[in-house]
Amino acid sequence: MKKFFTVGLVALLSVFTANISAYAGIFKWGVEAGANFSKMKLSKDLIESSNRAGWFAGVKGQVTLPIIGLAVDGAVLYSQKYMSISDGYEVTGAEGQPVWIETTKDKTMPYFEIPVNVKYNIGLSSLIGVYLATGPQWSWYMGSKKIFLNPNNFGTLKESNFSWNVGLGINALSHLQVGVTYNIPLGNTGDVKNTSVWGNVSNIELKNNTWQVRLAYMF
Repeated sequence: MKKFFTVGLVALLSVFTANISAYAGIFKWGVEAGANFSKMKLSKDLIESSNRAGWFAGVKGQVTLPIIGLAVDGAVLYSQKYMSISDGYEVTGAEGQPVWIETTKDKTMPYFEIPVNVKYNIGLSSLIGVYLATGPQWSWYMGSKKIFLNPNNFGTLKESNFSWNVGLGINALSHLQVGVTYNIPLGNTGDVKNTSVWGNVSNIELKNNTWQVRLAYMF
């Protein structure tokens, strides 16, 4: 009986070890970091926006699907973005002449982000391959929502955003992933109310489009 129990235990451990090894080949986790290149897309030309660079970092996981070439990955990221908006307004000068005052506002925009992508992998060799990726992203804003441009202009940023990612990259040496992603907002990032000196009010919608260069190491 003891010999039978020992053989059964060894067989059970062998099956368990085989399953762990199989899942280790299906699921991988790693760390990821990269750069954000953002620009606000405005619904009206009353104010201007310029490109700003930021960064992101976090952890990610990837599950290889039983369909050849397909995988799903997700990440939990802290993403630091920046916004730069310029606007101007007229005031009356010392001699009664109108004087144009221009102001520029730089705002830090910290986000907690969860992107989820479906990836199609194309192996070029045993050491390197390429991938195409697309999927949704959920973002939660963690900073001050108020936007101040000048005494007559103010706005707010939304607490959360939903967007879509499209990207491509390279898989190398079974561990490295290098890619480029374009993040497309599917709603407004925020809005600004532009009030002129004559009392006219214009609502300007803000959408933060972002290019991302990313590097991940999968264990």
